[in-house]
Amino acid sequence: MSALEPIEFDSNHPNCLPDIFEPAPILASHSAGWSNITLEAHHLPPGETPEYCLDHYVVSINMGQRLQIQHVVEGKSHKATYLHGTVVICPIHSPHFFCWNQELQTLSLNLKPELLSRNAIELLETDRVELISHFAIQDKLIHQIGLALQEELRSQFCGGRLYAETMANALAVHLLRHYATQQFSTPVYTGGLPQHRLQLVTDYVNDYLERELSLNELAAIAHLSQYHFSRAFKQATGLSPHQYLIQQRVERAKQLLKQSEMTIAEVAIACGFTHQSHLHRHFKRLTGVTPKTWLNS
Repeated sequence: MSALEPIEFDSNHPNCLPDIFEPAPILASHSAGWSNITLEAHHLPPGETPEYCLDHYVVSINMGQRLQIQHVVEGKSHKATYLHGTVVICPIHSPHFFCWNQELQTLSLNLKPELLSRNAIELLETDRVELISHFAIQDKLIHQIGLALQEELRSQFCGGRLYAETMANALAVHLLRHYATQQFSTPVYTGGLPQHRLQLVTDYVNDYLERELSLNELAAIAHLSQYHFSRAFKQATGLSPHQYLIQQRVERAKQLLKQSEMTIAEVAIACGFTHQSHLHRHFKRLTGVTPKTWLNS
């Protein structure tokens, strides 16, 4: 590796890993409108990166075959065997590069520091926390979150922004619990949402079903942090905010289908689904039949 000045990348760049990997990612979330997290999937021939330095966190998952990867961080070498699903938590603020000896299929989750610091304030009452770099670790939850977000992109945002933000917050809390400079136990939140606050949130959801709702705006209505809101809402309703939103969209679709004034495709858009197949998927999952079968029954 030549002794060049390390490339510095900032987390506000639309492509969080520009000029490191060639060719370009085969799948990326840059236009998805997700908050504080992006996803990139790469298929790469054997090779190496330039030396680079990040000001945001990158959690990468090996999605391909077993291979050897060598990481060099501030001149110190770490060599490990990566199996399918193996995770690396990349260094932040440290010049580093890595090389690999076989085709590399990787899924990179790029996290803005604000995602970690916001959750750290809620859980630790401090934002002075960083993730510790880890190489070649097995973590089934990180792997599953990565797969869930990848499927979200492949299905053309079937779950939407609310789903992605819920996954991002779950990932942030998990990383803080297990890989941060300060360790903590997740507090148990009891009590649910007071009825009047729950009513405000559910009324808001039903008033704006056609919109792309965010976890942040729903939590603000309840006057809770995103972390506590997600848990309080589920305690009160038995559903996550995302699950409730999908349920209400399907119920609205039933009402519009009964009126017989709109096509199924038009109903899907009016209820906040991106297109007809997304309505079809969730309608059948929740009712056991397709919209057309339900309409003709």
